[in-house]
Amino acid sequence: MNKWKYIDSGPNFATHNMAVDEELLARVQSGVNIPVLRFYSWDPPAVSLGRFQKIETAVDVGACKRLGIDIVRRITGGRAVLHLHELTYSIVAPLDDPHFPPTVLGTYKVIAGGLLAGLRNLGIEAEIVSRSGRHAGLVKDNTKGPSCFSSPSWYEIVINGKKIVGSAQCRMPRAFLQHGSILIGYDPELEALVIPGGGASACITSIQKELGRTVSHEEVKLAFRLGFQSSFGVLF
Repeated sequence: MNKWKYIDSGPNFATHNMAVDEELLARVQSGVNIPVLRFYSWDPPAVSLGRFQKIETAVDVGACKRLGIDIVRRITGGRAVLHLHELTYSIVAPLDDPHFPPTVLGTYKVIAGGLLAGLRNLGIEAEIVSRSGRHAGLVKDNTKGPSCFSSPSWYEIVINGKKIVGSAQCRMPRAFLQHGSILIGYDPELEALVIPGGGASACITSIQKELGRTVSHEEVKLAFRLGFQSSFGVLF
């Protein structure tokens, strides 16, 4: 059984969180061939912008300042994400790692299997659906939604058509990074304040909403660590 590196970074500020992800990607790109699973959270809360988004339209800077919410840009694409009641995961691996196909979509699908296993460990039955083909209608679609969670992507993890995880990926010549937000809770009112047009509660759910109880970060981390371990067949 292959061994991976596991990092639990705990809570930290936005620029630190993104810098560590970039550093891990740079190390694997430079030849370190041990894949990494990392968990972290955000303190204070933050909005992360996709690599190509314009800050003046993607986020309300004034509202973020008033509310003490940081703003940071991700190395990955996609749309704005409010990082608040969540566990963030990050997977960094060589492109030739045997666990992953050589394509973006194939990698998304493999990682989605680990996410699905993590939710199942919490007692949540979710499913993987694609935004095209025979499963397209299962995802509540708001294609022009301003936030990551209001926009459908490939191989979504959904519960009754509602997203519970949002992910994005960056690929380099020798390595890739995929990170994403696993929603423990969700505050649509706050999201609407900081992301113009955000707060799409009709197409988003969370772990606590599905379970009907308070859930700790430690419980979620353990469930997803074991989920990735069993799905990928690795040891951390």
